[in-house]
Amino acid sequence: MDRKNIVLSIIQNNPGIRFNEIMRLSNIRNGTLSHYVKKLEEDEHIDLERSPRVTRLYPIGIPEKKAQICKYLTMPTQRKLILFLLEKKTVTSVEIKKFLKKSPSVISVNLNELFKAKIIAKKYDIPSNKYSLRNPKEVEAIFNKYYPDLVEKSSAELDLPVPKI
Repeated sequence: MDRKNIVLSIIQNNPGIRFNEIMRLSNIRNGTLSHYVKKLEEDEHIDLERSPRVTRLYPIGIPEKKAQICKYLTMPTQRKLILFLLEKKTVTSVEIKKFLKKSPSVISVNLNELFKAKIIAKKYDIPSNKYSLRNPKEVEAIFNKYYPDLVEKSSAELDLPVPKI
């Protein structure tokens, strides 16, 4: 397989992957990888999401909402949080803090980011807000289609039972 197809295959199997991660997986150097990414973009095989210091790559044709979920599934803390919500359905911020073993500020930032992206829902409650996935079936479908191995791997890392997807 030539380098262009190797890069395309990596992107198709890892939607939302960062440029540096493709470099690591493919063992292709920065300038050469940039060349192939540019060719794939010109040939309309991939879409790029550019933001300051981060470029994410997606195979062509992934709807924007699914691409956004894929992006968060490539981030370890958000992925753990999404898997936790997929398994537990509804949780409080206290349960999330205990599970992720992160500071309250890190938990807050991650929850707010996923809430703004409309991936999670927040129910205002006393003494602690409750969080859930807005569309767990869509998240399950994305796991099944793009990350079938990720569910078992992440669940084992998190010491969770494998969600029934």
